[in-house]
Amino acid sequence: MEAQELKERIIIDEKIIDILEALGMHSIKDKGNYITCGMPDGDNPKSTVIYKDNLHVEAYTRNIKDAYGHSDIISLVSFVNNTYFTESIKWICDVCGYDYYGQEIPQSRLAAWVRNMWKVAKEGKCDDDEKLLPINEDILHYFGRYGNPLFYKDGISYETQWEFELGYDLYYHMITIPIRDELGFLVGVKGRLFKEVVEEWESKYFYIQPCAKSKVLYGLHKTKPYILEKKEVIVFEAEKSVMKAWSHGIRNTVAIGSHCLSDTQVQKLTHLGVDIVIAYDEGVEIDPKTGKVDKNFYRKEFDKFLPSQKVYCIYDKSKKILDKKESPIDDIDKWYRLYNEYKFKVRG
Repeated sequence: MEAQELKERIIIDEKIIDILEALGMHSIKDKGNYITCGMPDGDNPKSTVIYKDNLHVEAYTRNIKDAYGHSDIISLVSFVNNTYFTESIKWICDVCGYDYYGQEIPQSRLAAWVRNMWKVAKEGKCDDDEKLLPINEDILHYFGRYGNPLFYKDGISYETQWEFELGYDLYYHMITIPIRDELGFLVGVKGRLFKEVVEEWESKYFYIQPCAKSKVLYGLHKTKPYILEKKEVIVFEAEKSVMKAWSHGIRNTVAIGSHCLSDTQVQKLTHLGVDIVIAYDEGVEIDPKTGKVDKNFYRKEFDKFLPSQKVYCIYDKSKKILDKKESPIDDIDKWYRLYNEYKFKVRG
């Protein structure tokens, strides 16, 4: 469920007090247009004010603002429960009896009014309107859980293949890569054709079980503790890159499953509250018309983040390290050289 949709439902269903009680807030008083209460570990009974019409929160004794500077019911839950923002959304849904992956509520006059308050202009969505939905875990029993020599030859250890639940589809003759969201729910299955040489007319990758890939940071359900420990997230394009990095003990990574970041992926990265390192494949920045580096591509990616967000880029400025279409992590020796010598700060 999107944050805005959740806030609409909270307002319409009058669930604010239910959330505050479940959160352990004390001295909860309804003052008409707003609600006052105290922090679970605080003595001041009026230290926190929640406004009913927009869920803005004034926390006078704590800084509950999230990475975007928002101080609302979701950032309050994140602060008190010490949770990642999507974990906070899921927690609120559980408290209120909402389905986190459910469909949007029917529009009403009140809902339309609330939505109008939070209008946001969106550009370059990268299919960001797709709905993220969980699928039945039982499908993984059909694919099994197998390591494969093709990925092992590419630098992904059998232990890592097991860790990321790789399997095999006998019908399509494809390696299967389960796609999980940051909460650990299965939301898709991606297939990789099981052959070293793929013909031009063949699809090397496709989704055996469709997935709203623009809503997912692949690997985050496993890598988040390492990201928070390192205070840095390395962003790759392909899921295989996350597994290759994991095989070499580099575990603070995610993959976007595409060539460009969606709004949702940018939001999820920003809410991690750590430095961001963009490490795209070699060749995606080449302008097909001129054959030269298209700096606008990277600039557009960087501009998706807040001005204050620290963003770095792994870029083979020498043009002598990476081969065309090679991922920075494909060769571990090349990776360490790139990371140590060609990591450039581009924002923040």
